Amino acid sequence: MLRGLLICPNDQLKRELAVAVPKVPALEIVRVLTTYPSPEEMFRIMRVRKVDLLVLCVDDLLHSERLAKSIDDLMPGLPVITLSSLEDVDVLHKLMHLGIRQHLTSPIQESALADAVEAVGQRLRTHPASVPNPGDLYTFLPAKPGVGTSTIAVSTSCALAEDLDVKTLLLDSDLAAGTIQFLLKLGPTASIIDALMHADNLDEDLWFQMVGKWGKLEVLHAGELNTPPGLDLPGLERVLSMARAQYDVICADLGSHFDPLSMALLRESRRIFLVTTPEVVALHLAGVRMRRLIELGLHDRVSLLLNRKVRSEVKDSDVENAVGIPISHSFSNDYRGVQSSILRASPVPEGSELGDCILNLAHSLGPHREPRQTSHHRKFLEFFHVPHPHHTDVVWHG
Repeated sequence: MLRGLLICPNDQLKRELAVAVPKVPALEIVRVLTTYPSPEEMFRIMRVRKVDLLVLCVDDLLHSERLAKSIDDLMPGLPVITLSSLEDVDVLHKLMHLGIRQHLTSPIQESALADAVEAVGQRLRTHPASVPNPGDLYTFLPAKPGVGTSTIAVSTSCALAEDLDVKTLLLDSDLAAGTIQFLLKLGPTASIIDALMHADNLDEDLWFQMVGKWGKLEVLHAGELNTPPGLDLPGLERVLSMARAQYDVICADLGSHFDPLSMALLRESRRIFLVTTPEVVALHLAGVRMRRLIELGLHDRVSLLLNRKVRSEVKDSDVENAVGIPISHSFSNDYRGVQSSILRASPVPEGSELGDCILNLAHSLGPHREPRQTSHHRKFLEFFHVPHPHHTDVVWHG
């Protein structure tokens, strides 16, 4: 069964599809949008809903053409079936120029829809669409408070989103002393606690309303720094699943304690960045943290980040001997630059020595894997209702 996203402001076409789709068992419409979204919003929904094809009304050619053109950039090879209320030769020529071969006009007939879906299915069997991989989670664990972990996590996340154009989420998971809301001056946006508390009802629309934004970077901050009793950590699986469907990279800034939330995130991490400075106390505690990670069986995921490195101080070999693993990345000591960035509510700027070190780390976190195939499990045609000011969903059952 193919999973389709329908974008159709035309009420008559929606009514015709409501009759035809349940009679085509090879097609399941998993979401209906009643207005034309932005390409970014469309992509978000496609990733979360694991869409195989787009069914697009082209009555408004300007908006629909913009979305159709964005498909090749966002999900190369994703099939598009277009719809229109009237047959227009000029529109057909433009659609052919865009590479769209499946077009239906009102009234939508069951047989025509079935033929279009069959053609799409055959194409996907021989030329599968490029499907985004689920996002990777990277956690930043400080040896102790004050070693600059939040600065590195924030600046790396911003470099990924702004400089490398990687879809990135930043989580502030230090529920006792999280600073990211302050560092980025996010204002009263939702927190990771809010996401966990609403995990059962979380969908792409609610998520979009909750996350804070700094440029292209999206953020869930730590909240009021008082962990509520009965925090629903089982909801973390739902939160991470939603995040991995929408982002290429997720960066989580942890506290220095192995609290339940940090433990859960560490276990889900693709890579754990243990952050220390060359100071004796920080190196001692980094070694303690490393031994704890070994006990947890997570040692093979750990990379050591040496922050505030001063060439005349401790040798790299001394740091590595103290912690027990080699240094992965080093960051220069730039107190004045960091303080300036905090005052501007911005990451460490590219071009400085520290900024270039951070950009180098960001480059290593970008997605490099081959796309995976989607799987299909649902059997019934369902349009889920979600609270959104522009889109309404109805339930069609075959």
